[in-house]
Amino acid sequence: MGIKIIVDSSADLPKEIIDRYGFIVIPLSVHFGSHTYLDSVDLTPGMFYEKLIISGEMPTTSQIPPERFITYFKNELDNGHQIICITLGSNASGTCQSAYLAREELKKEDITIIDSNCLCSGVAYIAIEVARMVESNRSIEEILTAIEPLTNNGIEHLFCVDTLEYLKKGGRIKASKAAVAEILNIKPILNVENALTQIIHKVRGRKKIIPYYLERMKKDLDYESDRIMVAHAQDLEFAKQLIEKIRSDLNWDKEIIVSEVGATIGTHAGPGVLACFYKKK
Repeated sequence: MGIKIIVDSSADLPKEIIDRYGFIVIPLSVHFGSHTYLDSVDLTPGMFYEKLIISGEMPTTSQIPPERFITYFKNELDNGHQIICITLGSNASGTCQSAYLAREELKKEDITIIDSNCLCSGVAYIAIEVARMVESNRSIEEILTAIEPLTNNGIEHLFCVDTLEYLKKGGRIKASKAAVAEILNIKPILNVENALTQIIHKVRGRKKIIPYYLERMKKDLDYESDRIMVAHAQDLEFAKQLIEKIRSDLNWDKEIIVSEVGATIGTHAGPGVLACFYKKK
């Protein structure tokens, strides 16, 4: 009996990584007015940002309902698989709770649910870690023990938004504060703790974002880890600049996985996001 890994679409996994590890991705829903789309199924990141820019109203995202999990879980169980399901942090969404409700409904011990306690590529990082252990024939108990430090805020998430417009529209920041920050060209840098974002620093202008990321990474990157993840929202060029600096300034010769920030984060952050995810010491 093989193990199948199921991840929700908020992890923003690039296609080649989904294919490499055989991940099953369950989509969250994205709503633009009365239209509902399935994240990354009928709404790619590119299409999402196009709509976001021209839309008069803010989109919303909604958690995966238990019924959707049941459908996907049943399919894998019927094919004789055990399931490890990894979701975005329960503090950020009810998706994890939906997965537990689905498991309860199916009354199956063959379903293991992991609350990643992360967002975006932080979820992807844990999914890859789990997939590699599955490939090494580690037991589910061993896997859960090994990833416990990662799900306990062991993965740094560094985010920077290019504009405060969408945080303002979504009511995440006061309009007056956003206006002052825009005038002064202030870029807030956020990280994530227990799946919730918090501002940890502010820089003047985009040119200072990458140097700040590198400074943080020099202090707390676990050099023994196997990968760093970089995510961007419609700005591959900026992501490439960061990757170049990670390679040269940190002498990092291991894997760097690049992905596009999808609708779950993009709804609040807008285009121009640059994010970096890595295992902390």
